[in-house]
Amino acid sequence: MFDVAIIGYGPVGSIMANLIATKGYKVLVIDANKGTSPTARAINTDGEQCRTFDLLGFADEVVSNTGYIDKVSFTDAELNEIITQDQPLEVGAMGWPPQLLFYQPELEKIIRTSVESKENIEIKESTLLESFKTESDKVILNCTSNGESINFESKYLIGCDGASSSVRKLLNIERDDLGYDQDWLVADAHLTKTTDIPKHHAKQICNPKRPATYVPGRRGHRRFEFKLMPGESKEELEREEKVWELLSPWINPNNATLERADVYQFHAALAKTWRIDNCLIAGDAAHQMPPFMGAGMGTGIRDAMNLFWKLDLILSNKAEDSILDTYQAERYPHAKWTVAQSVSIGKIIEGLCAQQEGKEFTPDDNEGYGVKFPHLPSGLYKDASDDISGYPCPQPLLIRNGSKELSDRIVGSKFTIFTKNAIPKLTKKAEEIVKALDIQIIEFTDKDDEENRMSKIFETYKLILIRPDRYVYGGIESLDDSSDIIESLESTFSLKI
Repeated sequence: MFDVAIIGYGPVGSIMANLIATKGYKVLVIDANKGTSPTARAINTDGEQCRTFDLLGFADEVVSNTGYIDKVSFTDAELNEIITQDQPLEVGAMGWPPQLLFYQPELEKIIRTSVESKENIEIKESTLLESFKTESDKVILNCTSNGESINFESKYLIGCDGASSSVRKLLNIERDDLGYDQDWLVADAHLTKTTDIPKHHAKQICNPKRPATYVPGRRGHRRFEFKLMPGESKEELEREEKVWELLSPWINPNNATLERADVYQFHAALAKTWRIDNCLIAGDAAHQMPPFMGAGMGTGIRDAMNLFWKLDLILSNKAEDSILDTYQAERYPHAKWTVAQSVSIGKIIEGLCAQQEGKEFTPDDNEGYGVKFPHLPSGLYKDASDDISGYPCPQPLLIRNGSKELSDRIVGSKFTIFTKNAIPKLTKKAEEIVKALDIQIIEFTDKDDEENRMSKIFETYKLILIRPDRYVYGGIESLDDSSDIIESLESTFSLKI
């Protein structure tokens, strides 16, 4: 029997499998297809995702093969800028650049190399999930491979199988429709010669006759998106000659090659339920969003980071199964916010198009544009009223053995206590919890964190406790309360120690 079965071997499924396997559990991965994605789909990552990549040991390789955007503009039909937002480039509080552009086939190969190096992961490609049934302690999966029936058993099942998720459908989970349905042509091209099209400047082109998007990818990769207009068909827009006609203001066959051109429905929806018994969904199976913010894959990776350590606590018999209820409670509001942000960008495009046509444009359509690290509105943390609980913890650089080291590389994926110039004295009960959960205690000195990523936190708090997914569980203003915050983990996490 497997500990966890994952349906879907895309970026989210492979990250999920990788994370769970690092804890030593037996993982099964099933995918209907074979091999990596032949084309780019997701193209954007951020500093929080890089922390996940780094936890798995390949962040440096990913980052070394990325590009960047220094500016995003909303333009009129003639590409005159209406709204422009500069994008930060410097390394941020997460310890990595805040935004990077990658090429998905390359990224998938990097992730899969890591997955396939782990002996406790079994991969079944060209295998279709037909049905499954749940029992109190396991899920029985019925699959077909090469025309033959094959069954598997697993303690938990996670559907990471995309927007048309078979797991979600088999669980009869309905979705909340957030009211955005549009067909767009997505065209990816590779430059073969030097051109004058922007190298680092993304554009949302608010042309009433044809709204479009241009995103400069890493190296020679370029992404174009064109809205289908009334009366146009998918077949018409996907014809190669039509694609090149749309691309002609930018590139042509003399300076670029066309990688793919497909019509997709840009849709905004969230699954109403993310867990039923020992079955869960993540990634596009749980949330679908327009690509304007480039946050679809990243939202799925955040799902994986939220889920893997909770499963670890349960599978290691340290916590009750009930903590899985916090998965949706924590992740649904995040995903909903991100979907809404993506929709808002689409509304800005539509609003500016309407404005150019002399129709009403409301400033509220521009509300909330941009990316931020959101707060967990509820879940497994100590105090909703303070200014650190439920937020991602910054990643400082620590001085160890005479050199600077990213703190994640020191603490890994464990519960971690950060203090400043002091080691707390703990009660016997607190010490037992520290030992049972293998909580690390990291003492900051005045030499640590020259970048001051934690300085504001330590102005108020003497100790902060960090979850394995790098979100802050809570902080205390007096070390006298050190045992209290540690002992609170017992009830918060339904610990069985």
